[in-house]
Amino acid sequence: MKRISYSKQTIDDSDVRSVVEVLRSDFITQGPQIKAFEEALKRYLCVKHVCVVSNGTAALHLAYLGLHLEDCIVFTTPITFAATSNMLHLIGAEIRFVDVDPLTGNMDVDVLEKALKAETSTKPKAIVPVSLQGIPANLPDIWTLAQRYQAKVVEDAAHSLGGTYVHEGQTYKSASCQHTDVATLSFHPLKTICCGEGGAVTTNDDTVAERVLCLRNHGLVRVDNSYLREQRAWGYNYRMTDLQAALGVSQLKRIDFFVSRRQQIAKRYAEVLSQEPYCDFIEITPLHEGSAYHLFVIHFKNIQARDFAYQYLNDKGIETNVHYMPLYKYQLYRDMLGAMQLPGAEAYYQGCLSIPIYPNLTQDDQDYVLNVLAQCCQEL
Repeated sequence: MKRISYSKQTIDDSDVRSVVEVLRSDFITQGPQIKAFEEALKRYLCVKHVCVVSNGTAALHLAYLGLHLEDCIVFTTPITFAATSNMLHLIGAEIRFVDVDPLTGNMDVDVLEKALKAETSTKPKAIVPVSLQGIPANLPDIWTLAQRYQAKVVEDAAHSLGGTYVHEGQTYKSASCQHTDVATLSFHPLKTICCGEGGAVTTNDDTVAERVLCLRNHGLVRVDNSYLREQRAWGYNYRMTDLQAALGVSQLKRIDFFVSRRQQIAKRYAEVLSQEPYCDFIEITPLHEGSAYHLFVIHFKNIQARDFAYQYLNDKGIETNVHYMPLYKYQLYRDMLGAMQLPGAEAYYQGCLSIPIYPNLTQDDQDYVLNVLAQCCQEL
């Protein structure tokens, strides 16, 4: 039976050659490929500083520490992978979940404004929006609120490398930190580009960048012209290897192709799914010209229909996934925050299903996905 993953990496011979060259070189970690990857990302994103790290979760951890969010109240979204909030809890920040748009899953700025206005604590504040599915969050409006309420902003851009947004007629790249203090990236195999595992912290703030670089390497800083090192902070081993970085450099050369292919597939899906029999059972997130389309999410009318479709497609060899169940439904978060329900997050979760999308998804495979979805709709 045909098997189609909901996502997978795109590796070619140039990627293999890049990694093999490093294997045959003098450095397979802490070598020149790290700097090469950081410089390539800086040029691509038009951002001042990039610090590549071992994975996306490490990037979040260092971003939060780099901004000193340990004693902050942090407003973030419950519709995300657990790492976004787990790292906040790990450093001791107080988490406030903000509701989301029921179709995009991105933070609802109106709800955020009300939450900021209602917060009575004098503790410092921060905002962590997630650019879900590949669609950049409403960063300009969030940034405006952050200035008003003296809050720091971290964009979790794990899904949205290659994505763009428009503000006042100008186009900006996700993770460029034009409307945030810091952003984080992931290079997991299912993301826009992959390094096997890997992540990055981006910022235009010199002080934050210096702290993140220090914490990445155990908190140790080399003394100039000496073998000596100074312990400046209690840091971590969050270093990326040169093997990962070489793969990242190679993949980044094709990022425009990767994003373009995802956008083409998303457009085709949207055109077909707006017709019968789909439109009676499925709603789609409106097409976003700047989305990197890490995910293509369809929405069923209720959780029963979504779960039926999940099983039906799986039985036909089509892998799908649910991104995501609200974090406040997990037991540890219930224990910490108490029982809660946010209407936008509930509506998003009840119907969302991610269907296959990745650059090498053939038209025949797209047709198979659409045909099986049509059959599924007829049985709902």
